[in-house]
Amino acid sequence: MGLEILYIGHRGTRTIFDENTIEAFKKAIEFGAEYIEFDVRKTKDKELVILHDSSLNRTTNGSGKLKNFNYNEIKKYRTKNHKCTIPLLSEVLEELKGVVKFIIELKDDDLADGILEIVNNYNILEECIFSGRNLIDLQEIKKIYPKSRICYNITKGLGLKIKDFLRLGRLKQLEFKPDLINLRSNLISLEFIEICHENDIKSLAWDFISYNNPIFKIKSLIDLGIDGILFDNHRNIIKIKSWSYST
Repeated sequence: MGLEILYIGHRGTRTIFDENTIEAFKKAIEFGAEYIEFDVRKTKDKELVILHDSSLNRTTNGSGKLKNFNYNEIKKYRTKNHKCTIPLLSEVLEELKGVVKFIIELKDDDLADGILEIVNNYNILEECIFSGRNLIDLQEIKKIYPKSRICYNITKGLGLKIKDFLRLGRLKQLEFKPDLINLRSNLISLEFIEICHENDIKSLAWDFISYNNPIFKIKSLIDLGIDGILFDNHRNIIKIKSWSYST
């Protein structure tokens, strides 16, 4: 069973280490992540950097909206706990290509062209999954690169809501079928997983950081047939791998 699950480091890891940093990505890989998921945004001068929020406030010693800063200003800031830099997309791909696969989350508009250019420069299109909440943007990527893999974040998605996905998926009437769909863990049902599978879509679960017993929740979703887990805690990757291989 262990080989069937996608083990994904959510922002690398969100526990102990600073999320969306090369340090966090390497720690997730060390503990068994086969993919790392991270968020891409654009600076004022159109450099592509890894940052979840639209502002610097929560995770760094800076403040203000990322879009108001040039990259030369951004690279002076450090993450709050471990004093890491905010990495460029190109730095992450250069450092980790061939070591792990990537789920690249598009957090801003008009990112696809720049991301695809960098990914193609490194010749790692097959190692990447392009993720986001805007279904139209994801469809455009698929149209340009039919062999690319697309993950639709349906929880707060624009273009297809979960209730419509369940209805249309049950009827086999989906106009566009992403390769993967990512849904918040507390919203996942057996029906969701089954409809994904009936339409040849892999199902992913995210957001385990608030559970008192995330291992129990993760195991219950694996028992339901979930295809992949975005791990907030890198230490849980190896625990679930050990459990799944022994069952």
